[in-house]
Amino acid sequence: MKRILYPTVLFAFLGCCTLYGCGNASDKGKGAQGGQRQIGQYVVNPDVDNPSVYLTLVESHETDSSVVYTGKSLHDQDTIGLEIEVIKSIPAGLLADGNPDNEGGFTPGAIKFRSLGAESDNFVHALGALYKIPAQRSMTDDTILPLVFSSNRKEVDLGNNGTYTFKLFLDNAAGSEAEVFAVLDLYKRLFELRAKDTTHYERIVSAFEGE
Repeated sequence: MKRILYPTVLFAFLGCCTLYGCGNASDKGKGAQGGQRQIGQYVVNPDVDNPSVYLTLVESHETDSSVVYTGKSLHDQDTIGLEIEVIKSIPAGLLADGNPDNEGGFTPGAIKFRSLGAESDNFVHALGALYKIPAQRSMTDDTILPLVFSSNRKEVDLGNNGTYTFKLFLDNAAGSEAEVFAVLDLYKRLFELRAKDTTHYERIVSAFEGE
């Protein structure tokens, strides 16, 4: 299926990032990339429509082609988390005039999610509770490989403290692709996920369950 992204959708997403964005989440703990950081609650504004979910990037290590982050947060007293792998040098998805590059802006598997075990099972259950869709299963043991659109005007540089936005398309067993907005904030060391809208909730939970 050929996906076409329209500027109004992207601008609405960027506006929401400013309103609900990474500056609202816990910024405790300072340190260089790869260092341990304190973590906060995974939802900052649970009462807003379609709330964002935040994970603190507590650790990271490089491979030849990517950076692998360990993202963790708290759901009440339970630690939740994901392994988030981001490939280096993801190309820009926005043209110089701000319009989306519907040909070159998509990169399959540019961001990958993997289970950390019990903490990732907790993540899926917390997501289900937030969306009021009880998660019946644990997180899948398979690597989750969404199709990634880079909502950025420049190439992603994981070596600098930049903030980068993406749109993810996740396969699932509940319906058509689940659409999720994501923000990688390397300054605040946060990863944000937000559903496109409430109609995607069930599909997002299904994608992480692998069912």
